[in-house]
Amino acid sequence: MTIDDNICYNYSVKKAFSIIGAFAASIIMALPLFGCAASGYTVFSETAAFSSDIMFSAKILGGRAKYAYNRMKSVIADIDAQVSLTQKNSDLSRFNAAAAGIPVKVGKYCYEIFNVATVYFEATDGAFNVAAAPLVELWHVDADSIADYRPDIDGAHVSPPLPSKEDVDAAREYCDPTLVTASEEGGSYYLTKADERVKLDFGGIAKGYAIDECVKILGEYDISSALIDISGNAYFYGDYIKNNEHTDWKVGVASPRPRSGETLSRGYVCAVRLGGGVSAVTSGDYNRYYIHDSAGGGKVYVPHIIGTDGAPIGVEYEGGEWVNGGEPVISATVIGKSSANCDALSTAVCALGIEKGASLLRKVGCKGLIFTEKRFTIIGDVALYDTNKYGGYKAYEYFDVLAAAVGCDNEP
Repeated sequence: MTIDDNICYNYSVKKAFSIIGAFAASIIMALPLFGCAASGYTVFSETAAFSSDIMFSAKILGGRAKYAYNRMKSVIADIDAQVSLTQKNSDLSRFNAAAAGIPVKVGKYCYEIFNVATVYFEATDGAFNVAAAPLVELWHVDADSIADYRPDIDGAHVSPPLPSKEDVDAAREYCDPTLVTASEEGGSYYLTKADERVKLDFGGIAKGYAIDECVKILGEYDISSALIDISGNAYFYGDYIKNNEHTDWKVGVASPRPRSGETLSRGYVCAVRLGGGVSAVTSGDYNRYYIHDSAGGGKVYVPHIIGTDGAPIGVEYEGGEWVNGGEPVISATVIGKSSANCDALSTAVCALGIEKGASLLRKVGCKGLIFTEKRFTIIGDVALYDTNKYGGYKAYEYFDVLAAAVGCDNEP
């Protein structure tokens, strides 16, 4: 289906392993906004205030929009300064460089994000893991490496070497957030690692946490309706309002196929109607991947999300080499009341696969849409689980799903 002109919201792919993704791809678009400014919404957008290419935009109706936006921008900058890995003097960078047993003083945001992340590590049986940074670096899927290795629009690419199975297994031993202790003393916050090799990366949850902090600000400035987007995490505040009429927000989820570099344009696999008070976050192998040319002439697609086995999703060790296999999740959208919750769970679903990922969302009561190359499932009001659907992304139908203002009922 082709999206018409009723678009003024571009929702970008998330999940770089720093606070913000280095690459943007339109994977969700809000459909009902026929010219936000004409509808009375004030539109803001900012990238230059942050340490990397963080894209922060807000479409705000009512109240003191400019003051609310400036407050939100300030909070996001503070979070970025504490947890960005592109800033070598950030709290998280200093922690990663610290020796074992040495308490590292961090800011409140960094401390709280770590504590929230450990809850999701336990709730997802390790599928969401902020301590996987050494594996991310080992596989060359950190933000800096992906920038160098990702295919160009014409398909040209640089093929980096893949790690040995022994190195991956060794790294998994210390990619464990339970090796980090968080403590508070006299109003100050500290993180201490038990193994000097431990490194943290909050890229899978920091944007969601920042969105939740921004939502708190909206209520202080009498905002009646808003759409907040931080490089791929979206929050829909209040109903969508046009000509004093309250309606649902309507967003389209794009297919991650074909991959970048192929000429066939992406289709949209569904539309989701959302009441206010929810966040929508999508993870997948949309843009952050590279191609490894194996010695035998084959190719291995290496996405940035690390699975529970220590390898990127869709990459398996077979016959003494890494190959693509299994049925990896190529797109997972989670809808819930907390953006941090959706952020962590969408990554976990990708790491777990369609069966276990669907089970996780049902367990916590979240709305969700999960796609693989072969099939898809929708968790929520519509019971649709087509196990026989096959044919690549073209098999995915564009259908409308009602997911009203209902979030995760049992958030970890």
